[in-house]
Amino acid sequence: MEEFRMLDHQKIVLEQVTDDKYLFQKELKKSVSWLTPEDAKKLYGWLRKNFWDSHKKEIQAVFKMVTVH
Repeated sequence: MEEFRMLDHQKIVLEQVTDDKYLFQKELKKSVSWLTPEDAKKLYGWLRKNFWDSHKKEIQAVFKMVTVH
């Protein structure tokens, strides 16, 4: 059985808070701080694919603070 990783957990959390832009950004900041740089890059790609249209501003704000993309 494959290990349940922090990246997978954070994706689930972010999916659950998409209705609240403030909470989404808050959880995204936590996610990026907890993830390895490699997983943060994966998260960024996943976010662009799934939430770019609805949360572009929040994603850009968080990832502007870190150099992972």
